[in-house]
Amino acid sequence: MNINHAGRALLFAGFAIGLSSCGVIPGSSMATVEPGYAGLKIQLYGGQKGIENAEVVTGRVWYNGYTEEVVTFPTFINTYPFTQAASEGSPTDESVVFSVGGSPVSADVGLSFGFTTELLPGQANKTKLHQFYETYRKTPDQFRANELRNGIRNCFGEVAEQQKLTPSMLPTNQQKLVHGVSACVQRQFPTIVVQDVSLLGPLRLPPEIQKSIDEQFAAQQAAQTAESNRRKVEAEAAANVAKAKGEAQVTVEQARAEAEANRLRAASITPQVLELERLKVERARIEKWNGEQAPTIQTPNVQLGSNAGQPPKSPAPQ
Repeated sequence: MNINHAGRALLFAGFAIGLSSCGVIPGSSMATVEPGYAGLKIQLYGGQKGIENAEVVTGRVWYNGYTEEVVTFPTFINTYPFTQAASEGSPTDESVVFSVGGSPVSADVGLSFGFTTELLPGQANKTKLHQFYETYRKTPDQFRANELRNGIRNCFGEVAEQQKLTPSMLPTNQQKLVHGVSACVQRQFPTIVVQDVSLLGPLRLPPEIQKSIDEQFAAQQAAQTAESNRRKVEAEAAANVAKAKGEAQVTVEQARAEAEANRLRAASITPQVLELERLKVERARIEKWNGEQAPTIQTPNVQLGSNAGQPPKSPAPQ
């Protein structure tokens, strides 16, 4: 048994020596860390093993496939959808389900996040990427599908409780809820960069609760419409009253002005003024006189002169 084991060891050694002589190092592998990504080159065996001594690498990386591992992480911000539909994100239902006031709520959520090689405070060689892998020991896809999705669900429930939301309050408080969830996710996962949390569609409630909310919302809309119409009618009536008052005031002011003018005219008429006007008329008549007496106008059966007033004489007999 030992001889066979020794023989296999010698055979492997000879094979390794043969490959080395051809310029190929046994177990050597190459990985390419594309731009926008960062890699961790981790020692799996020996005195330097562990994430503490992992090296952040980019570009073309050579490593020993037997004793080393290279794990890559996207450092750009990427938006991943956690949705119910199989056509987005995962083919399985990844929608986030949480509780609001004891009622289950399902949400399609988009999360924009990325990883970072930012150095930890007080550390010369240890980055947030080191700390992330040391904490979770997961690839980005594994982390996103498990810890990150669970963390989002917990944050939705926690923030909804903190804001004391009820199912009927959700339609008008979605942005406030999402803003709180975004801050909660960043606090819960400080080793990644969380840029944004968004709702990719309406929140889904149980049908009976959604129906009640819709009816309540319709009643509120009807009440608001009725109140708006009432205010409009009142405003129009007030405008008409104001217009009538204004017109009446104008009439009153015009009458007052006319009365005041008449009073002033009456007060200005004095005997001297009348005499002056009479003289003006007389002067105008004199200026127009042509030197002749006014013609005498006779009327039928009326004679002017010394016989005036006497009856006419009878004609003399023939």
